[in-house]
Amino acid sequence: MFENGLSRRTLLAGFAAVFLLGVFILVNLYLSYQDLHKISDPSEIIEREKLPADLEGDGRRLAFHDFESGNATDTASHLSTRGHTGKQSLKMNSRVVFSPGLWIRFKDLNPGDSCWIRATGYVWFSGSPSDVKCCLVATCNHQGVNFKYMFVALEKEKLQPNRWNRISIDYHVPPAPDPEDVVQAYFWYRGNGELLVDDVEVTLFKPKKRS
Repeated sequence: MFENGLSRRTLLAGFAAVFLLGVFILVNLYLSYQDLHKISDPSEIIEREKLPADLEGDGRRLAFHDFESGNATDTASHLSTRGHTGKQSLKMNSRVVFSPGLWIRFKDLNPGDSCWIRATGYVWFSGSPSDVKCCLVATCNHQGVNFKYMFVALEKEKLQPNRWNRISIDYHVPPAPDPEDVVQAYFWYRGNGELLVDDVEVTLFKPKKRS
């Protein structure tokens, strides 16, 4: 009887320990998931970076999207017949939330000790500027985790409706934990209406090597 009672208590204690361990693991997995998928709040104040004056005018284009190669009559292309410098642009809405931009690995970027990127684009919208729920984003990503995330929230920029507005962000590229890490820049649409984006360009700036 004593041995059976002891074995039962031991078994129950073992089950309880396994259960608590499982709860602990699940909670930590959930918290890790939340960290990995955390989206920055565009209402947060993020100090803008500024490209050093000595690098101005000396950049190299990394990416450019003018959306002229697609067929605007094909609704699946999500193109508009209104363009900034050309005849077409990208329609962003709840089905097209990310624009083309830059996606490049550090090993291919070869940023050196101190380099910058500048991402620019032009947006067209109708309605109130405060309702333009869109961000121009620049970020670095290590194994699915952003380790330097910056953005310009368009609703904070006092844009003008029914015309093309230039949007720009300067971004100092940080050192990367791994050469496989990725540098990205793109427009992210968060609204329920529609926004046109055109001439998305990303330029790399590097200090000149001293002789």
